[in-house]
Amino acid sequence: MRTIADIDVLGDEALQRGIARLSLALLAVTALLAALLALALGGERLDVWWWVTLAAGTVVALPVHELVHAAAFKLLCPGCRVSFGFKDAFLYTKTDGAVLRRGRMVAVLLAPSVLVTAVLAVLALGAGLPVLAVLLAGVHLSGCAGDILMAAATLREGACTHVRDTETGITLLCDREEDA
Repeated sequence: MRTIADIDVLGDEALQRGIARLSLALLAVTALLAALLALALGGERLDVWWWVTLAAGTVVALPVHELVHAAAFKLLCPGCRVSFGFKDAFLYTKTDGAVLRRGRMVAVLLAPSVLVTAVLAVLALGAGLPVLAVLLAGVHLSGCAGDILMAAATLREGACTHVRDTETGITLLCDREEDA
């Protein structure tokens, strides 16, 4: 397979700036939506437990996010060895070089963005706390910026047929002769 591009989330400063910009934009939209929702609903009771729930939901979502990546890898790449790493501010899941078809890797990358965000929102909505739901979902989604940008890069590259998980990100690959 031919390498098309290496996406180094941990070492590419320009990509890290892009991740930070997307994350901050998502946080800004989240704050705006939460404020508008609070105004429309006449507020939400902000007692100590509301704040504890916001903090706990935000912190607990991080390892759960990585466990969802791990489960998606196990489901979509049977037999791959999954482990976890931590560098700077990044907690990440890795497979030591597993290669997946493009669609499967996009599913692995986006699984926590969809599942964890939805579960956080549903739990808060079920508790009757819609503003908290928006905040928990939005804060988690802002933490998914790197995954979202990697999935977008993978989908933008039409020649990409497979994706290799690497120690620092992903490598886009092509196995078609006509694209070589």
